[in-house]
Amino acid sequence: MQYNYSQVFEDQLLSLINQEIPNTLHLSLEALGKALKMTKLKGALYPFGSYCNGFGSEIKDLDCVFLTPCDDKPSSLLRQVQAGIRAYNQENLQPTLTVQANITHAKVPIIKLVDTTNNVEIDLSVNNINGIANSKLLYEFSELHPKIKQMGLLLKLWGKRNRLIKTGSLTSYSIIIFMIHFLQVKYKVPYLSDFELSEQQLKDLEHLENNPFFQIGLKVDLPELTQTSLQQLMYEFFLYYQPKGEFELKNICISIHRVPIQNIHPNFTLKIQDPINMRYDPSKRFEHQCFEFQNAFLQAKTLIQQHDIRAFDYNDIKKSKGNKGIKVYQQVQQF
Repeated sequence: MQYNYSQVFEDQLLSLINQEIPNTLHLSLEALGKALKMTKLKGALYPFGSYCNGFGSEIKDLDCVFLTPCDDKPSSLLRQVQAGIRAYNQENLQPTLTVQANITHAKVPIIKLVDTTNNVEIDLSVNNINGIANSKLLYEFSELHPKIKQMGLLLKLWGKRNRLIKTGSLTSYSIIIFMIHFLQVKYKVPYLSDFELSEQQLKDLEHLENNPFFQIGLKVDLPELTQTSLQQLMYEFFLYYQPKGEFELKNICISIHRVPIQNIHPNFTLKIQDPINMRYDPSKRFEHQCFEFQNAFLQAKTLIQQHDIRAFDYNDIKKSKGNKGIKVYQQVQQF
């Protein structure tokens, strides 16, 4: 597809991608690990989401899960976690952790915490493996090629710049799924879940509500992706999803599996199939907003054609909110 390349615009896009690791998030994670050690529970603490999925940007909070072999109900486990946090604070340890809410009646019960010393919000769940598996899957995609990570970070900047990524609307997780699907269709990015399961894995699936099996550490050569500029990729992405674009004409569900769901209702052109729990649709909360998103895709494509960085430059919003830079990091804290 013809596109008027600009080296200046390419440099501007690359300059927006800053992979910085703020120490405050590490400190918050370490503090929570110490608090969990003060419970009688055995297990391991894992961060997930933007902190470790390879597409971290503008992170000012943490999503964590505590995996424990204890088979108590989540509400009981979270009460024990709260007791550990109280014991941690009674030791006058730093940073200070404060419990904001204990949400036990949600689909995934969580404790909402704040590291008041470093102003970091933390959501902690127990035995929720979906978040870990999703994050690991996205991380594996981010490692396949540098431009996959670059595209993902720019799309998150675009979503926040245009206030499309927000609570109750489009999520950064969803926009990354959009991107991976596009790259699989147009640039031969592999389907990591497309492999034959072993007998043991098939047996395990009988007891699981999801399919957490995918290829790890895959090394592939993606020459078409290497040879295509970042601005061309972004232009083609928005062109693919714009109103009456190629994706909409196919009338399929966004999926990063080789065989996507077909014959989606035409009013819901951006429905998504979750890559781990394939019965879950991450787009359910915004299915009636899909035309709004597609119009935003069209506007972004036009700005890219004009080499206008305003589609992605988030600096004006960052300054007003006092946010810190983008960072990408992966860590597991075990005990």
